Amino acid sequence: MSANILDLDILNELKEIMEDDFDELIETFILDGQAQLDNLRTATDAQLAADIRSIAHTLKGSSANLGANALSGVCKDLEHNVAVDNLDEIDESFEKIKNEYEAVKMALKENFQ
Repeated sequence: MSANILDLDILNELKEIMEDDFDELIETFILDGQAQLDNLRTATDAQLAADIRSIAHTLKGSSANLGANALSGVCKDLEHNVAVDNLDEIDESFEKIKNEYEAVKMALKENFQ
């Protein structure tokens, strides 16, 4: 697994702290992440800046909490671009987020489920 997909130190610390609830955290992240991606696709298609920014912010935070730093970073970039009214590359940003999310999901399933 590529070190830039997940910070295993963060995840192992969470696993130690949460014990039996850790699996539920991972499953919740995966399910919620997919729902957020679906919502982000809808918002980017309609160029709904406030919705895009809110969804990107939510994904940024949940990704950072799990040590998915690259995913958090691309969400941060999108959130910033929308905040400064730069919607030119939102489709490209969505694709980056989707690809990073898929990589994170795969890495989580391979290592923690």
